[in-house]
Amino acid sequence: MPLSDLLTYQLGNCWRIVETQEVAATREITDNADEQSRLEALLDASKPSAPDDCHGLSYLLMTPFRYPPLQYGSRFGSTWERGIFYGAAELDTAFAEAAVYFWLFQQGPITLGPLSCIRDQRTAFSVRIASAKALDLRSAYFKDKIDSIMDPKSWVVSQQLGKEIRETEAEFFWYPSARQDTGTNVAVLTPDAFSTREPDQYQHWQVRLDEETCWFGRAGATSIEFEKSRFLIDGRIPHPCL
Repeated sequence: MPLSDLLTYQLGNCWRIVETQEVAATREITDNADEQSRLEALLDASKPSAPDDCHGLSYLLMTPFRYPPLQYGSRFGSTWERGIFYGAAELDTAFAEAAVYFWLFQQGPITLGPLSCIRDQRTAFSVRIASAKALDLRSAYFKDKIDSIMDPKSWVVSQQLGKEIRETEAEFFWYPSARQDTGTNVAVLTPDAFSTREPDQYQHWQVRLDEETCWFGRAGATSIEFEKSRFLIDGRIPHPCL
């Protein structure tokens, strides 16, 4: 069965975790609001132009489509294909991904020093997605292939699948989280899949990270905590680029 025959109408919610944007870093190196505004304008002018299908879109939704792919691509995107907006159907799944990347960052330096304990802030935002051209990799069709697709050590199979999915003109697809049991991630291939031009909601969270535990908390909400040990394979968190 060709992948195009699996496309259906689907809708849902997508969570994404980003650095908190409330306090611009440029304020610390400028003397007043006018200087900061000028510097922000200069910085924005140096960025790649917004793609035609991103005009009027919040920068939080636009960013993955605005910039070229990373050096090694991503799970479903090669180095020569357009960037992908990755998110999660559940907030805790989005935080699991964020925690893993904090620890991957810690795996880089030979000596952690002050990086052994990190205190930071993150913004969680959600946006609704809907499309008549959506795909679900959790379906029975992919049952025998899903382990290789979600291999935490390799993107070879998943990047090839991503290419094939793009060829169907799919706008987004769901797939099982490689980090969170029973969690679901989503890959948005085009901004046409967004139901709104702005995120639907924002949440500000505190982050506390050490070499064993990552904690996310906010006032009035149940905190979310992860143990690094649950993500380890052969003593390390695997990643295809490391």
